[in-house]
Amino acid sequence: MFAPTKTWRKWHVKVNQNEKRYAAASAIAASAVAPLVLARGHRVEQIPEIPLVVSSDVEKITKTKEAVAVLKAVGAHSDVVKVIKSKKLRAGKGKLRGRRYVQRRGPLVVYGEDNGLVKAFRNIPGVETANVSSLGLLQLAPGAHVGRFIIWTESAFAKLDSVWGSEAVASSKSGYSLPANILANSDVTRIINSSEIQAVVRPAGQPTQKRTHVLKKNPLKNKQVLLRLNPYAKAFSAEKLGSRKVEGKGAAKPSKGQFEQLLKHD
Repeated sequence: MFAPTKTWRKWHVKVNQNEKRYAAASAIAASAVAPLVLARGHRVEQIPEIPLVVSSDVEKITKTKEAVAVLKAVGAHSDVVKVIKSKKLRAGKGKLRGRRYVQRRGPLVVYGEDNGLVKAFRNIPGVETANVSSLGLLQLAPGAHVGRFIIWTESAFAKLDSVWGSEAVASSKSGYSLPANILANSDVTRIINSSEIQAVVRPAGQPTQKRTHVLKKNPLKNKQVLLRLNPYAKAFSAEKLGSRKVEGKGAAKPSKGQFEQLLKHD
């Protein structure tokens, strides 16, 4: 990127509000899919379930050692250990501009009310906190990769419907409805292999293999290509050669006197 520190550069791109809501709702849904959370690099092998919901009493803790004890109790401390081990010096000149180190992201703690929870978790490396009413896409999907490991408090999880639900659930967003599934059954492979679909599908034909490297040849110079384009070329060539042989045997060359007489008649 040229001149990244210039003040006139346009850093932000306007995105439609419905698109941003769609992305945030998708990121929240992806946080409940264990393969996506594991694929993002979180250590969630020891937690009891995903999504992980803890008691609302966690919102009242004010000490960091109590917060660490909570993470160890639910099996999320291994993700914090991963963050601590990943800390390293940043490459490039960014380390001269107040961002000297880089590290991975840990769990996101989402709460309903802050009764000391933010102060307790703020000193734990990689752990972030967010209110359920103001969830941001940069926290839900850092680096545009969905599947963030989220720890919900019970009050925050119960408040999700009122924040992200459709109009029928009395959502706080006016005119907003959650994206609906196009397919009632998302197991497309099972649908295709079902007896009902296979009964009306045409049987598979012979497999054709396309030649990747085909050398184009001139049919005027290559006889094999010429015969492929014009099967009569062989018979035509043989007939032409035969007529030439006949003309060469029977016809005699005109003498000089005959040639002069033809010129006189003309």
